[in-house]
Amino acid sequence: MEIQKTQLLNKNKIKSMAPLTKALLVASCLAAVAYASPLSRRQSPSPQEESNLVNNAPLAGDLKGVHLLLNNDLDSNTPKYPVIFLSEPRSYKDGQHICGQLGEDLVDSNNLGFLKDLLDITSIATDNLKKVSRLWVKNTDSSSSSSCTAYDRKAGNTVQLPCSNELPALCTNSLPHYQVGPTIHTDKSKQIKVTTPKAGTYQGYRDQNQFRFLGIKYAQPPVGRLRFLPPQQITPGDVNKAKDATEFGFACMQSSFDGGAKPNATEEDHMLGASESEDCLHLNVFTPSLRSSRTKDGEKKKGLPVMLYVHGGSFTSFAGSTPVFEPGNLVSRGGVVVVTINYRLGIFGFFENPPAIPRSKAVGNLAIRDQIAALQWVQDNIVAFGGDPDQVTIFGESAGGYSMRALLSAPVAFGLYKNVISQSDLLGIPFSSPKFAAKIGGGLLKYLGCSATDLTCAQNKTAAQVQSAETNATMDALAHGNQWLGSMGGVYRPTIDGDFLPGDFAELVRTGRYNRKANILWGWTRDEIALFMPSIFPDPIPLDQEKKALAGYLLEDRSKKLFTSPAYALNKSDPDTIRNELSVAITDLIWACGTLRMSRGTAAQHSNVYTYRMDHGRDVSSAFGGPYPPFCRGRVCHTDDLIPSFGSGDVTEESVQTGSDARFARQVIDRFVTFAKTGNPNPSNKDKDLLGLAGRNEDVTGVRWPEYDGKSDRLFVFEEKESRVEVNQDVTERCQWIEKNVQYDYQVHAPDGKFVPLFP
Repeated sequence: MEIQKTQLLNKNKIKSMAPLTKALLVASCLAAVAYASPLSRRQSPSPQEESNLVNNAPLAGDLKGVHLLLNNDLDSNTPKYPVIFLSEPRSYKDGQHICGQLGEDLVDSNNLGFLKDLLDITSIATDNLKKVSRLWVKNTDSSSSSSCTAYDRKAGNTVQLPCSNELPALCTNSLPHYQVGPTIHTDKSKQIKVTTPKAGTYQGYRDQNQFRFLGIKYAQPPVGRLRFLPPQQITPGDVNKAKDATEFGFACMQSSFDGGAKPNATEEDHMLGASESEDCLHLNVFTPSLRSSRTKDGEKKKGLPVMLYVHGGSFTSFAGSTPVFEPGNLVSRGGVVVVTINYRLGIFGFFENPPAIPRSKAVGNLAIRDQIAALQWVQDNIVAFGGDPDQVTIFGESAGGYSMRALLSAPVAFGLYKNVISQSDLLGIPFSSPKFAAKIGGGLLKYLGCSATDLTCAQNKTAAQVQSAETNATMDALAHGNQWLGSMGGVYRPTIDGDFLPGDFAELVRTGRYNRKANILWGWTRDEIALFMPSIFPDPIPLDQEKKALAGYLLEDRSKKLFTSPAYALNKSDPDTIRNELSVAITDLIWACGTLRMSRGTAAQHSNVYTYRMDHGRDVSSAFGGPYPPFCRGRVCHTDDLIPSFGSGDVTEESVQTGSDARFARQVIDRFVTFAKTGNPNPSNKDKDLLGLAGRNEDVTGVRWPEYDGKSDRLFVFEEKESRVEVNQDVTERCQWIEKNVQYDYQVHAPDGKFVPLFP
């Protein structure tokens, strides 16, 4: 897909907009090119297709424990030996029968060399495996009707036992891991059903790494009279009739602000993994383990830790089905249940117009309310998918990281999660104000031909009409004296309403009114803003054009102040020195220093906080077959942490994940999973069974990541091979200078208009 920068935005509408505003609006479209290009010939899944369900798929509850085991080093070139562990003891014949129901056979007893390590290191079904010494495998001698073959874990070889003995069994898992691409035709025939407590029965399918249950509705479609209203609870329907969970649900409506240059429908399908629609409140569950929730004596079993991902994209773009968020490797290596979600975007997710329309009718913050509804669904139903509702970690990047901040601020969400991983949140900028949100909401009504108080009128318009009006309303709001809002990191942001979000995060940290009990892990990539720099300034800026080029870049002439610091001194021998230094300075101002300051504040409130910087990563566009952004060469740009976080560098058939890329992904995943399981990113011996592969990764066990104590900026630095800890590093001095001379946007442009002092 070939899209020029000049096509992405309507210049007539945005000519007065601040440079960084333009960059942030164009960024998601540029990223879409990278995501979409290698998939342009793929048959995109559609939620509108006829049911793909096969007959006689087994019900997970009847199997009483079925688990996918794999020693996954994330390297595309390493041979994989996946197996299915049936934890319920059965006779040989019954074990073989269950394997057959799953479309498999018992594991070949002539090739068991991999089993000892696999069964000793897995973090999946460890409570079952602890009690198991022997497991059924395929008979070496089929002529005997009374003697069958079992694998003896202690001896590491096979033994012959009476076939009537009841043992767990090991089945083959013949499927490849999930990929997308021009010639990929995913085998969805190996299906299984799950009955949930409150959502009905779903039939999904399996691949090498996980059971996949896709397109599960967690709220009623927000259409018609439910448009612009909070997510409404959905009824489960007939629990005896399985719902199709083999296809991703619709992606939410995308807001491109491109003046009519949107990618076509096919291209969008590839970018998002699904077609877009207002009927989009779906989630996807990926699990390595479907287990009985109770033992034979009725004792309740603990499930696997759950990680719920909130995607980024400026609150305007992407979906939980976007290929880069494919979690198979995270699920398999980490031994966790992963949930990805869709939530309403753009004006569909942030409409409000107070006081003309009171909050009793249009509450606002719909995107965050959707996320909370998905979290509530997890609390109600995830145990059926092998997950532990008491051990939920939320994580997200960019706007997803911003969402983490909102969920840390919304009291109604506090009991729904335990740990938070926030990647690349623009912590130097505040939440939005009702006044600015109402400018867009009021403008939307105007362009729809509705009165400022007529919500019903807006609910009766088509989605296309809303999108068209949204573009005009957004441009108006930014062009009439509000350009500085764009410089703070996005048009759509969570809005302070005094109730759902009682205050800006900086104020909530100061007063201790955020979720202090949550364990927090957050950080940034070393060169965040560099991804957007060519969109802001396409070409190097001559030194004699500095003042003109930077005028209005940040309000109060703060961009000029930045260059008075020795830390950002211009190098006259470098023809691109202005963009190079500005890249460092804006990354500090919006990401790095804001994160360190908020780390200091939350540590002062006795939260458990771990802070990082990524000095290595993998560019999304180059990994997925697109061109590498030239300005990002030698840098670690915004989104370069996505692939390592999921281990998704091999999700397309054109891409691989080998060598140092696989090693780095192992390091990131193992740290994040350890944190999700224990609230601490450092493996310990007492958690060895729980941690599995993470507890045996020397790149992780060899360096202790210290908790942020507020006394010094103790920062964990992710490196390609040997990560390290920095204390009182160079960025600390730069941040001290910024705080004294420039100040953060959340200070000088707080939503209530009052200056916010630093805390602590």
